Amino acid sequence: MSPLLDYTSFCQIAEEQLEVTMEQPVTGGERLRDDLQLDSMRLLQLLVHLELEHGYVLADEKLAQLPQMTVDQLLQSLARKEVV
Repeated sequence: MSPLLDYTSFCQIAEEQLEVTMEQPVTGGERLRDDLQLDSMRLLQLLVHLELEHGYVLADEKLAQLPQMTVDQLLQSLARKEVV
């Protein structure tokens, strides 16, 4: 299954919404906390933005893993929000 977002879209969202500058091109193997320096507040802000603005959600069981996830793991874990 291909991810809902590509690296370019992810970087654009991170730069615009989180005020993070990607100094190197994102290849997918970067860890969100350790490599991209996204602290818990920025990760929460990213998830809220992805859900409210783009309709993407991360399953509850994946939330605890989020800080250790790579960009690839996050993008593969996102799902479209079910409209009820």
